[in-house]
Amino acid sequence: MSVADWKDMDGKVQKIIAAAESQLGVPYVWGGSTPGVGLDCSGLTQYCYRQAGISISHYTEDQLKELTVVPLSQARPGDILYKYGHVAIYVGGDEYIHEPRTGDVCRKATGISYFTCALR
Repeated sequence: MSVADWKDMDGKVQKIIAAAESQLGVPYVWGGSTPGVGLDCSGLTQYCYRQAGISISHYTEDQLKELTVVPLSQARPGDILYKYGHVAIYVGGDEYIHEPRTGDVCRKATGISYFTCALR
């Protein structure tokens, strides 16, 4: 991701968070990449970033390789929260939006200390 991708940070953050909120209640589907129908955690983050004009890969570990790792203490709204095998969209405070697991739906949660770092 280039520096130019983040020039319009405020607008991008709003688009990323709005995209995540638009998927609340959408079922978790392993490997899912269809907004409004079924997403997995990295499908959600990929979709949200795409709505802000940022292209990232679908898979969690690829997103880790593509983006810049920052400590959780420096996480900003719109960042991706990362833990091995799981990602979420950070919305601020101690909250994030994610697709948790099979049998669940996209939801808002608290407790970013569950993750190991943020990606931007």
